[in-house]
Amino acid sequence: MAQPSHTGDGAPMRAPGVARMPGTLRGLLLALLGALLAGAGYLIAVRGEALILDLSAVSQRIFCF
Repeated sequence: MAQPSHTGDGAPMRAPGVARMPGTLRGLLLALLGALLAGAGYLIAVRGEALILDLSAVSQRIFCF
């Protein structure tokens, strides 16, 4: 008889021996991602127009149009 692919609560079953990412590591990675996004948001808020002008200048040098 085939085994069900889901548990009774709707969560998929895992094969025995399959490890998940430890909660501490997941928290650290989420904190790092949040810090990077916050830094990007800060730069856009403070230097937004200058960043756009810099990207325009760099793209003109790269593509030579």
